[in-house]
Amino acid sequence: PDVSVVNSSVSGHEGGDISVQCLYSSGYINEVKRWCRYKDQSCYTVGRTDTSHNSSVQISDDGESSFTVLMTGLRPNDSGWYFCSVGKQEAPVQLNVT
Repeated sequence: PDVSVVNSSVSGHEGGDISVQCLYSSGYINEVKRWCRYKDQSCYTVGRTDTSHNSSVQISDDGESSFTVLMTGLRPNDSGWYFCSVGKQEAPVQLNVT
């Protein structure tokens, strides 16, 4: 696949943080990398590489084949489905916060 994730299910504790590593193929090096939340059949961007960082979501791109999403200060209502997104390609991740 053009985009994939190392772990498709991650767990964290309230107030803690999690990181997700997203992998992409070489054709997507110059594309914007996004982390979006799936809700109501749409994907809402919560972080991306080309804009200033959301204080609780940071994305770091290695410029070669992967980017890492760091979510801090987790809350229970952060639980749900997210996507690593590059171009029009997406890979799902389920987050569970306890």
